[in-house]
Amino acid sequence: MRNLKAIGLTVMCLALSAMSARAQQGTSDLRGRVIDAQEGVLPGVTIVVRNQDSGLYRETVSGADGSFFFSAMTPGMYEISAELSGFKKYQRRDVRLEVGKTVSTDVQLEVGGVTESVTVSAESPLVDTTSKEIGGYVTAQELTDVPSFSRNFTAYLGLLPGVVATVSTDSFGADDINVNGQAAANVNYTFDGSNNNDTANGGAGGAQARIPVESVQEFQLLTGQFDAEFGNASGAVVNAVSKSGTNTFHGSAFGFFQDHRLTARNYFARRENLPKPETRQQQWGGTLGGPIVRNKAHFFFSLERILFDNGITINVPPRPELNRTDFEKTRVWNTLLRVDHQLSAAHTWGVRWLRDTSPQPQQLATTWTPSRAESETDTDWTVVGNLSSVLGSTKVNTLRLSATREDVFFVNPQFTENGGRQEALLPLLDYLNFDDQQSARANRRYDVAYAADETFSWFVPTRAGSHEFKFGAQYIWASLLFQNWGNQNGTFSFSHNLPFNAADPRTYPERLSIRVPGPREFTLRGHFLSGFAQDKWKIGNRLSLSLGLRYDLEVIPLRETDNPRFPDPDTYPLDRNNVSPRLGFSYAMDSTARSALRGGFGLFFQRTPFTFFDEFLGNGVFSPSFTVTFPTNNPDPGPSNGRFPTDPLLVNGPTVNRQLVNAMFPPGAVQRNNGDVFFDNPARHLPYARQYTIGYQRQLARDLAVSVDLIRSEQRELYLRRNLNPGLRVSTSRTGTIQRVDRNFVTNVWEIGNYGFVNYNALQIEVDKRFSRGFSFRTSYTFSRGRGNTDDGQNDIISTQLLDDLNLDRGEGPIGNDRPHVLAVSGTYDVPRTGGLKISGVVSARSFAPFSLTDTTFDLNRNGRTDDEWLAAGTYSGQGPDSITVDAGGGPRGGRALHLFRLDLRMGYRLRLPRGRTLDAFVDVFNATDRINFNNPSGDRRSPNFLVLTSTTGPSRTAQLNVRYGF
Repeated sequence: MRNLKAIGLTVMCLALSAMSARAQQGTSDLRGRVIDAQEGVLPGVTIVVRNQDSGLYRETVSGADGSFFFSAMTPGMYEISAELSGFKKYQRRDVRLEVGKTVSTDVQLEVGGVTESVTVSAESPLVDTTSKEIGGYVTAQELTDVPSFSRNFTAYLGLLPGVVATVSTDSFGADDINVNGQAAANVNYTFDGSNNNDTANGGAGGAQARIPVESVQEFQLLTGQFDAEFGNASGAVVNAVSKSGTNTFHGSAFGFFQDHRLTARNYFARRENLPKPETRQQQWGGTLGGPIVRNKAHFFFSLERILFDNGITINVPPRPELNRTDFEKTRVWNTLLRVDHQLSAAHTWGVRWLRDTSPQPQQLATTWTPSRAESETDTDWTVVGNLSSVLGSTKVNTLRLSATREDVFFVNPQFTENGGRQEALLPLLDYLNFDDQQSARANRRYDVAYAADETFSWFVPTRAGSHEFKFGAQYIWASLLFQNWGNQNGTFSFSHNLPFNAADPRTYPERLSIRVPGPREFTLRGHFLSGFAQDKWKIGNRLSLSLGLRYDLEVIPLRETDNPRFPDPDTYPLDRNNVSPRLGFSYAMDSTARSALRGGFGLFFQRTPFTFFDEFLGNGVFSPSFTVTFPTNNPDPGPSNGRFPTDPLLVNGPTVNRQLVNAMFPPGAVQRNNGDVFFDNPARHLPYARQYTIGYQRQLARDLAVSVDLIRSEQRELYLRRNLNPGLRVSTSRTGTIQRVDRNFVTNVWEIGNYGFVNYNALQIEVDKRFSRGFSFRTSYTFSRGRGNTDDGQNDIISTQLLDDLNLDRGEGPIGNDRPHVLAVSGTYDVPRTGGLKISGVVSARSFAPFSLTDTTFDLNRNGRTDDEWLAAGTYSGQGPDSITVDAGGGPRGGRALHLFRLDLRMGYRLRLPRGRTLDAFVDVFNATDRINFNNPSGDRRSPNFLVLTSTTGPSRTAQLNVRYGF
């Protein structure tokens, strides 16, 4: 599997492609042959494929065997025409090319004059009998017709099997998806074939630049068995394609409006009789596309403005006087411009630019007091230029150059007001169930990535069947500047929820953490190279084999200073063995190609987010900026026992003794790190996933198809952190001192390593009906089970370690992304004889993620941690209002109690105006049943909120008024 000998074959592929790329192209392929009435092949036939909207075309001549091939086609509706002297002209319209699909068709010419013509009509097939890939599509019509609360495209991806979409409460536009039990970071986002990923976080938080749904022609989501042309992710690939201009001016103007008068009060606001916050959401903007030169050059432009004041209900049961309602603020500008130009019949080029800015002057959480608020400023952009060239009748080359950039600040608002002096601000007060005073957060990420990729496609029809070869390679240069002023003001931790009283020892903090001696800054750069060779081999009329090989290489130079595992600090881990075979088949089970059996095996390597390197780049043995904790190896036992604390930095209560801190850690110097130390590992290598699938797809009618797939995913060698300086606590109390094995270090010494695994099994079912006869619908259901020794494999701490024994088997249980049941039903219906009445909706139901039940009062195994003190299997209940009872299985993530249900509806009129114009006037009702969907409760028996529901997820019942004009 990790065989160095395979690298030689991959290098040959790279040489053949000479700077090719991942074909995350966001494009389509068209292949076929020209035959006469007796099915004899016809060479020398001129084939023209023309986009019916833009007039842009490709032209080629059929080969000696009658074959023709068009690759890297922009998805859309096309007309195929064919001419040959002595035969009637052939024309076929409405051939639908969808992103990521290959359409195969025979062009049959009839004897006659060239001036005569034969027009053929046929419905595009729903079943691709040549592909093993698993996934789905979201069309522009669905984006327009189906209601979505935030209108973020990731919510629409949640309509597909195996997908759980999550709406972020931390950063607008940072919604992401979990696919087949994998972490959100393991999703690769592309837009118009180019990289649209966050260098720092990977797919966690979604795409780098938010893609406006009004500018999207189509989404493709590949959730399994994607070909060797796709990489940099083991979970899924999202291919988004922007709209392009046409020969006539088309566009839209829209407005979507919510406010507090259309919103029901949150459950906890109703229960506590709190006022309804003055929330609002206004999204307005428009698009315009049209010709620059008819049939030659076109443009498309999109502009979107969002004003979003999102309601938050703060609920702190132990301190009801803190309960209140408030709202977060978000202000967004989103701009997109695309230009396409046809140079000749063989060459087309285009460029697309997208910029998104989304400042949030006020960010809140359900357990923060007003002074604890944070703010964010975020500007993202992505640009791509491409050149496609037809090289004869069977060869196509595509070159792309792209760039992405993000500049994001997460700060305490007072940090901005006082000129960036975080150390001068009041400390954060971290109580047992809420946060007070001022945020400790203040950091900036500035990351850029430049990519060059090219794909060479070659159709060979006469070698024991037909072959569609693709060769490619990609190079990405990425850079991250990280600046961190966070926690220079300090964080005091409390074992209670009591207000501070200098005369009452129980109200004192038991710990202080603070960044010393100053802020932190570093720059990280990396090189990402990949190459692939892919063959889609069609044998006869029914069997297609997919044979692929991919190679990925990460080169991230790190200076391993003061790391004893690296004798030479200029030597860093370099994993050269990342060879990925991708093998699969698809078999048409009937002569009409309406059903197919498909399956395959693939190996998929994950890409390492730069955030994984953050800790050991700045928190080595010596550092100019690190976090120290007082007391170092245990909370001060005084307050929880009714005594005053004895640590010098706690005796004055929650006030930082800045003079003492500065004396211990003089500002402006590199000092020995007295906090947690982080080390890189010379044996570190990329995690990967093995995937096995078998499935069946059937076209039941010309517009209706059903698919059933069984998926087995095995994630291996996931990143976890072990402690190189473990210790034993002197007692089983959580406040007992930890005695370390290596006295050269004050506290923990963490090392990243490949210790984790996850096994995931799923049955996925989808029924999809295209829009016809006035209605469409999609139903997807996933039944799954995921287990492993990690929550999500994203550099988690090994909490089960006792001295040198990692006890990894003790950490096995359901994974954090385990949701046994996920159901999504969506549809739209044009009510006949009503003058344009349209009804649509989405039903979502799914299991919640599991959570752990613990008692952090004790450290029974004395390993220095309390988060592994899981309660034994049994039935447990909370106390007081909104408490629940849980039948827990014991062990990590052994509790599960809740599920989500939500019904979103849309009703209104679409008026058909002259010259193809439309006017929509709709009302959306989100969470129409006003179902209360709670978040998981605290599972810590030490907390007053043990198994008490304290917050909700998703909106309460909310109405939205929509107006959209299309032309």
